[in-house]
Amino acid sequence: MISLLIALTIVSGWAPEAVIQSYLMNNYPWPEIQVQKVVSEKVLPRSRPVEIITERGPLGRASFIFRFADNREIRIKAQVTAREQVVKTRRALYRGTVIRSTDVYTTMMDVRKIPRGAINDEKVLRGKILKRSLPANRTLTEAVTGEKPLIKKGQHITILYKTDSLRVTAPGIAREDGYSRMEISVMNLTSRKTITGIVENRGTVNVQP
Repeated sequence: MISLLIALTIVSGWAPEAVIQSYLMNNYPWPEIQVQKVVSEKVLPRSRPVEIITERGPLGRASFIFRFADNREIRIKAQVTAREQVVKTRRALYRGTVIRSTDVYTTMMDVRKIPRGAINDEKVLRGKILKRSLPANRTLTEAVTGEKPLIKKGQHITILYKTDSLRVTAPGIAREDGYSRMEISVMNLTSRKTITGIVENRGTVNVQP
């Protein structure tokens, strides 16, 4: 098979695997593409193809139609692998861990094996936490990561009652974790009543009077 590919390259003066790779790089978003085991059903002409059509694939055992200026069409089969960058855990991490750069690393991965919602940039993870524990070398996804809560359940907070002409505060305790602009339940320690409000910032919940 390798000798056939070399022979085709010598005869045509151009490499079919390079043409396929260039075609895929220009038409698909993958940053790394490898084309191997190229087989042509006929001897290729010296001129390069003017059009390439994906007949099957383009990943895995793919098939392409090379169309030439004289309207000849030749089928080319090849093994195509594409890789994209993903972020993986460097070691086992537990639920609730605030993710740091030392906890993860980036690597290239076969796109056919990348899970849905995979994260490909470490910067996206800054300040985020794990929603569940993960073993080492596991791909991080949007489903298993989340924002760090501004307020934690059981935390002493300030309840803010605010109108155009009035601003009153009272001590309280959060009944649940709270994220920015999220509605949560809090207990007013003065009245001992449980009410709901919107998380305004770290430690403050805005309640409509």
